[in-house]
Amino acid sequence: MVTIVLDIAENGVIKVLEDSNVNGAGEVFTSKLVYNFSEDPEFKNRLKFIKELCLDIGLQLGNEIDGKKISIGLWNKPKDYKEYTEKELRLHLSGAEKLVEKYKRELKKYES
Repeated sequence: MVTIVLDIAENGVIKVLEDSNVNGAGEVFTSKLVYNFSEDPEFKNRLKFIKELCLDIGLQLGNEIDGKKISIGLWNKPKDYKEYTEKELRLHLSGAEKLVEKYKRELKKYES
């Protein structure tokens, strides 16, 4: 049986994984991992912790072929529109106009 114990540390999490029956031979395997969150401004250690914990508990996240997939990642808050350069504003405006045209074409299907 696999046992996972999470201990809260001052600067992160300590994960202790113990397998009491490695390869069906009855041997005990213990692994300790420390995830340091205090020096992790890009959240790399936090994402690694969550992904490895999902693997350890056998949680299937799906893959690119599956219809549904759980994605674990970061969402970066977009800049305020006042901080964009002229080139970035034109690019965003162009994308928005293309999206509006696409929605208009889809709407015409319902009007016919």
